[in-house]
Amino acid sequence: MIPAFYIFVAMVVIGVILYVHDRLTNKPDEAAPEEVEGGEHEECSDDCCATNEVCPSEMLLKHMNEPVVYYEDEELDAFKGREADSYSDDELEQWRDVLYTLKHDDLLGWERSIKKRGIAIPDVIKEELMGLYNS
Repeated sequence: MIPAFYIFVAMVVIGVILYVHDRLTNKPDEAAPEEVEGGEHEECSDDCCATNEVCPSEMLLKHMNEPVVYYEDEELDAFKGREADSYSDDELEQWRDVLYTLKHDDLLGWERSIKKRGIAIPDVIKEELMGLYNS
């Protein structure tokens, strides 16, 4: 019982020494990490969040100040202001012609470019885009 008491006292003394050392070595001008208000992480609304490390919507927001980049898809500018569910079959084929010629690394950049240009991606094309991105 006595050795356990000595071990306990030694741990308390070491703890106090480490605490004092930490207080003395931290400079007062060093800011502590700030906590995010709300305390909870917002849920991602993208369907593919469970399978990706970074949420595509977060990536879109991160790059909103960058200039628009065209991916040889200038013809899609004609669809600016259209609703996502208002495209004909021929127009969907125009979207597919662009989508399936993109490199995998360009998929999110292309989606970002389309959204910055004020063009609504058809729902069917969004599904195909997520399928390509997740493959």
